[in-house]
Amino acid sequence: MLWGVALGWMNTTYSHHRTALSGWSMRMTGSWMNTAGDFQEWKQLEASNTRIMLENARLRAELESLKEARSGPWQSGSAGVLRSPGWGGSPWMVLNRGGRDGATPGAGVLSMGHAAGLIVDTTAKESLVLTLTHPEAQWSVRLGRTGQAGRLVSVKGSVTRGLVMDVPRAQLVLPGDTVMTTGFDGVFPADVPVGLVSDIVSDEADEFQTVEVSFGANFPRSRHVVWLAQPRNQRLDSLIRVNTAQP
Repeated sequence: MLWGVALGWMNTTYSHHRTALSGWSMRMTGSWMNTAGDFQEWKQLEASNTRIMLENARLRAELESLKEARSGPWQSGSAGVLRSPGWGGSPWMVLNRGGRDGATPGAGVLSMGHAAGLIVDTTAKESLVLTLTHPEAQWSVRLGRTGQAGRLVSVKGSVTRGLVMDVPRAQLVLPGDTVMTTGFDGVFPADVPVGLVSDIVSDEADEFQTVEVSFGANFPRSRHVVWLAQPRNQRLDSLIRVNTAQP
């Protein structure tokens, strides 16, 4: 209390000390106001950065949505099986849905959740499917999601087995491994199951091995299928045909 009385008396009695105390008070007040202003500006910048990040996230999501809409989703439909491979020795499948039902040439066909074939022709109410069992057909597959891509061909006279060719010997393959589509042929999306590895045929003098596959699409028992079509694939095929035809 005495110290406070002394300071008050000195402040009212001596002008020099009063001026010094006033200057010190003004400096302290200015410093505090500057600190408060900096804090307020920092809060405003923080809120502004938050709004910018949210806007960037919204724009990125909108851009991805536009890209997806541009490429177009996979279109699907279901159909019943009128003819299965093996009937009368034929490698073809006939469905009870055609052009009027949305089935189009180029659409992939799934049976029992596995790749089964490709629609190559349609009538108004029927579709003709080139299946995995056709002796002149080749399909792009890989062993698992990360394995080496290879060519899948049919085993002559069989509607349950196929062969994956051109698999490097360096790749470890075991019976029971899953064979999946690559998506490179434009018929199916990537990673659609095709079947399971049943056997491996290799020659010590060859750099490649042949893998025997049991089809997951059980053609003799197949009664219902699903077809998948991607409009973008038709554009890509058209682009390739046009450029291949040029000299």
